[in-house]
Order: sequence, then structure tokens, then C-alpha cells
Amino acid sequence: MSTESSIQERNQAKEEEAKDFFNQNELRTRCFIDKYALRDEDGGLEEGSPVAMWQRIANAMASVEETPEKQQEWEEKFYWLLDDFKFVPGGRIMFGAGNTQRKRTLLNCYVIPIKDDSIEAIWDCAKQMARTYSYGGGVGTDISNLRPKGAPVHNTQYYSSGATSFMDLYSLTTGTIGQNHRRGALMITINVEHPDVLDFIDIKNDKERQRVRFANISVRVTDKFMDAVRNDENLTLRYSNDVVNGFDREVRALEVWSRLIANAHSSAEPGIMFWDNVKNESTTEYNGMEVVSTNPCSEIPLEPYGCCCLGNINLSEFVIDAFTEEARVDWQRLETAARYATRFLDNVLDYSADLHPLEEQKSASLWSRRIGVGFTGFGDMLVKLNLKYDSEAAVQFTDDLFNSIKNLVYDASTEIAEEKGTFPAYEYEKHIQSPFIHRLDETVQEHIRTRGLRNAALLTVPPVGSGSVLAGTTSGIEPIFARSYTRRSESLAKDEFKVYHGTVLEYMQEFDIEDESELPDTFVTSHEINPRSRVQMQATIQQHIDHSISSTVNLARDITEEEVGNIYELAWQYGCKSITVYREGSREGILLTEEQGETEQEQQKNNAETVQERARPHIVQGRTQRLKTGYGNMYVTINSDGEEPFEVFTQIGKSGGFTMSFTEAISRLISLALRSGIAPQQVIEQLRGIRSPMISWDNGNKIYSIPDGIALALQREITGGYKEIQTALPTSEQKESAQQQVKSVIDSGHNPECPDCNAMLIHENGCIHCVMCGWSQC
Repeated sequence: MSTESSIQERNQAKEEEAKDFFNQNELRTRCFIDKYALRDEDGGLEEGSPVAMWQRIANAMASVEETPEKQQEWEEKFYWLLDDFKFVPGGRIMFGAGNTQRKRTLLNCYVIPIKDDSIEAIWDCAKQMARTYSYGGGVGTDISNLRPKGAPVHNTQYYSSGATSFMDLYSLTTGTIGQNHRRGALMITINVEHPDVLDFIDIKNDKERQRVRFANISVRVTDKFMDAVRNDENLTLRYSNDVVNGFDREVRALEVWSRLIANAHSSAEPGIMFWDNVKNESTTEYNGMEVVSTNPCSEIPLEPYGCCCLGNINLSEFVIDAFTEEARVDWQRLETAARYATRFLDNVLDYSADLHPLEEQKSASLWSRRIGVGFTGFGDMLVKLNLKYDSEAAVQFTDDLFNSIKNLVYDASTEIAEEKGTFPAYEYEKHIQSPFIHRLDETVQEHIRTRGLRNAALLTVPPVGSGSVLAGTTSGIEPIFARSYTRRSESLAKDEFKVYHGTVLEYMQEFDIEDESELPDTFVTSHEINPRSRVQMQATIQQHIDHSISSTVNLARDITEEEVGNIYELAWQYGCKSITVYREGSREGILLTEEQGETEQEQQKNNAETVQERARPHIVQGRTQRLKTGYGNMYVTINSDGEEPFEVFTQIGKSGGFTMSFTEAISRLISLALRSGIAPQQVIEQLRGIRSPMISWDNGNKIYSIPDGIALALQREITGGYKEIQTALPTSEQKESAQQQVKSVIDSGHNPECPDCNAMLIHENGCIHCVMCGWSQC
């Protein structure tokens, strides 16, 4: 067992090694150290750079090959693939491959179905979500099979509370189960023709934005609905099952559309999935592989219990003579990377077969052998090739690029099928019904006929969030977000990083430029690109992707709802499978340019000046809870003004003492926040988990610090948890010991402190007692 000091020394040395690898880039260093570097059971770092991580991953993925010779061959090939971030595996793979210290899945996300319209199925889904989150996986689910609000039920309620009433259950499950510096990820979808669709669209519009806050939500839109919108027709919202027969209602399709657009404009949600495009283009609509929902970022539509096996080719690494007139794609290396990546992800399925949270997930993953060869660094590749993202030349190049990669990946899958066998669900005659298969080169289609396919579907475009940070590239197929920016992250050890984008810095150093204004116009950013051009680029790539694309159209702050609607309709016409927009300022982001940061600070200042505290009534009601902390018993009084918690008073130790002084300060600030409209749950989330050297237990709850204890008291107050708290009475021996301690203090001439809560004791009515907790010597 290592000592704490030796662990700290080793970690510091490893962090310095990582900084050297990343050329002192703090953001990339922290991303590697905090998210992916292997640690031992004591938390000590075992990897000081991605080189060690690449070796670990390559060894793990090659280990499933049949012979030692094959293992050695593919370990070398996989290391080549990973080296220099030519290929960036999904985050779960980088964290979990070769990691024996943690229960983990190597698959990023799963779809978990609500199997039927019953309470049992609803809670079974929540249970399976929790188990999946505990292994590091994300979840998608669809609530369309749940009966709508007002439908009859055969219990004491008479009528159903509706499908959307269970969304908070799933959201809170997601927010509760922690995952290595992050919360779980959840997507909830619903069919646009479900009678509760309007409630679904508006579910996050509560005043304090606290509902369903740990989930992404998207509406599965049909061609029928889109036609009704264009023709201003009515739409029948319909639900029926064995119990509920024909629960229908008519709405104007434009009403649903307008609500969708208004919410997307104001808060970037719900997203839209063009579900007929998804189903029609799917290669897996047979033998139990039919897709029912998507993963949290919507790049992979999935069957029940299906998984996302993700890894991304870093396109920016395959440009020769970048920025020059001779700039070109290194096709030979790119072809090698595409073929190796396909085998790498196929091996992930075998390596992780026994690492899934649920047995159903293992079965589904091996039945279809679905993988997702994805991409990152696309925006950087275009810049290095001197192509402006929103130019016709860039669109034509992109069409050719992804057409070539599509055929390489599919051909690689046929080669693996010939060597190792097809995926178990494979039926040639059914598989070739997909329009996507007919867009492959004739040679590849012939190879599918003669060799079969190893994987039911193979291509996607994930967002590649932290993976692109680690590699120092643009994310997914996104353009450069900003040439320089400040990055904020809740999941990393440091809150804020100011950096130049990697390709910008590379260009400025190579051409000795100090001012961003001297950059060529190929360094166009996401907010400078015409939204229509952005949709056209996504649609161009989509025709070469058998799954879907996670991508965001960034919009100016002053864009109108009508223009947002036009973008959505254009995406449908172009054949996109989903669309997400983000209007600047509509939701708190994690990336800010300097100008945006200054604007936000000014807005915060103005908001602070206009916040009005709730007036304090003359009489308030409250309760006092006693909690055991490492610093003694703490008494937390929480008063309410009749609506919700209004103020907090805390007593621990004697008045004027150090512990009491900062406890009082915390309580005053909490009270100020509550009176100023901050939701109690937000206060709780800020305080829970704060650690101190003195940890204690209180009625089964671990209390890490005084702030953590106050948060626990608040949580009990708003949930009614205090009703279940039973405080053990002190034994006669404990009482006698406490009395002797007090007596000795009095005899010494000092002011006594309460042996229970450390407050000052007073003499009153011939007895010494405590006015804070009620302890008495008598």
C-alpha cells in the first residue's frame, strides 16, 4: 500500500511528464490526466503520457486475436493507428481497455427499452439505466409506448399521469449515478404523433429550468407530420394498446411545429430526428435489429439494448504539405487507418463481451456486431487543404472524401467476415434492401455478396468532445468554433482554460504571424458560416454514413424563429436524419470567445444589480436537524416562508470560534441565494461532496464536511427525508461522562461548552443547560 505522500509525488511526476508531452498545453494535459490516464487502486497515476495509454489499448484490443502471431501483428498495427492521435477511440475505450481496477464498459452508450406500458417496465428501465451508468455507459430510451395523460388506468388514480410524468425519474437517475468526473448521459425521445408530444416539447420550460435537467430530449418527426406542417393540415395524435383503445386527439400540425421551433430557438431543445429518414436508410431493419431510439447524442440509432462501439479517424492527421499550394490528402495512410479502425472496433466487441452492465446488452452487441467508425478533425483538414468550410469546393471535396472512406470501411468489414465470419443476424437478401447499400461501389457490393459482412452497420459521426480536446482538433465534422477562446469545464480539475485553437496556433507559428486578423479566410468559424451551407455540408456527409450524425448548427443571437424553422425544414428536405441548433446565448455553453465572455460578465453584472431578494416575513416556520460531523454535532435550522426554504441558520462550536465563523458565513450566503431565487437543489449540488480532513457518518449518510452536511440537511428538508431520521439517545454512561467533563470545566473557572454541540452553556434556574441543542446537566 503506497503512502499518501508517495502517491502525490508520483502523480506530480506523471503530470509533469504529460505537460511535456503536450508542450505545456494545460487543457490537453488535464483532459488526459483527469479522464483517461490509468490509475492504481490507491489513485496513483500509472500513465504519464498518451504513449503508455496507446500501448495499453493496442495490447488489449489485439489480445482477442486467435494466435500469438496474430496478436503481435495487430498490436503493432493498432499502435500505429493510435500513435499521434491518427485514431481516437471512444472515451470508454481509452479509460477501460486494459484497466482491471474498475467495473467498466468499453461501449459508450446503449438504448434501454421500456418494454411495455406498465409500472414494472417503467421502473425496470430506471434500474437498468442505473446499472449502465455505474459502468460508465450512457443511455437512450423512448417513451412513446407509455399511455398518455388522461388515459384510463386500473388503479386508484383512475387516469394516467402521462408518458412525460416519468421523465424526471429517468433524469434524476442519470444525475444521481456518478461516473469518473462526470454524470451519466441520457436521451429521451417520443414520437411526434403521441398525444403527450406538446407536454414533452415544453417539459423543460419550468421557471427555474430544473425539470429533466440531466437528459437530452428529441422528437421523432415523421414525413407525414412534415407534410401536414407544409400544407397547414391537422394531425391526429394517437395512442392505442391492449388496454387503451383509440385515445386520439386532433391538433393543428403547425401548432406542434411552432412549439418545437420556439423551444429550439430559446433553449436549443428539443432536437428533431427525422425518423422516416432514419428507418428508410437503416441497414438493420430485420431480425430483431430494428432501431427504436438513439444514444444520448443521436449519432447512432439503436435496437433495444444495442450499443455504441465508437472510435474516430482524425482526418487532420492525413494532410501532406498543409497550408501550401501542394496540400493534399495522404490517401495511402488514410486507407490503412480506415481498414485498421474497422478491425479495431470489431475487436472491441469481443474484448468487452463480458464487461457489459447487462446480459441483454452483451447479446445485442454480438448479434449485430454494430460498430461506429467516426471522424474528428474534419474542420482542421479543410483548413490545411486551403478549403473554406462553406465553399462549393469544400462540399465537393467532402462528397468525394466520405464516399471513398465509406467504401474502404465496408470493404474492410467484408474482409473480416471472410476471415472470422459474418454477424449472427446477417441475411444477405434482407441486408441489401437498404438504399444505403446500393450507394456503395459495385466492387464492394460484390464483396458483400461473396464474403458477407462482419458488422450490421459501420459508420457514424459522434461529437468527440473530450477526445477532440485530447487530440487538439476540431470536434467531429464541426468547423473551428473560435480561433481563440476560453474553455470552461465542470468535469475537469480546473475550471477555465484560455487557448488558441491548435490549427490556428500551428499556422501562426509556421508563418510567423502574431495577429489573428492576418489569418486567411479559410479559418472561418462556426458562427461565421451561413446556416444553409452548414446544413448542406451535414447532408452531404450523411449520404455516406449508415448511422447518423451528431452535429450542431451554431446560430447568431438575433436569428428569428422563422429562420430556425427554415433550417429544420431544409435539413429534412436534404435527407438529414437529425438536426440540432444552438442560438448564441440560448443556453449556458462551455466554450466562450473573449468577446462573448465579456458580454456574459456584463450580463451577469446587470442581472446581479436587478435581483430582488424576497422580503422576510415577521414569522417564519422551520425545523432544526442535528447532524454528526467530523467537527462535532451540527444543528441546522431551515426556515420557510410558506413556499420553499428561505433561510438557513447553523450552529457548531462556540460563538466566535473559527469553525463557527465560517459555518455562519456559509449559512448567510445560502440564505442570500435562497431569498434571491436560486433553487434549493442548485445550492445542494454546489455543496454536496465538498471534502474535508474530518469525515463522519450520520444515520447512514457519509458527511464529508460542514458544507456537505448543510447540503444533506437541505436535501432532507425538501424531500421530507427528516421524517425517517431516528436519533439514538445517549447511554447513561455517555451522559455521566459528559456531566463530569462539564463539571471539571466549571471547577477550573472557565466557561463551559456543551459536550454535544460545542455551544456555550448557561446557568439558568439552578441548572446548566444548552439553549442550542437542549442538553442539560439536570
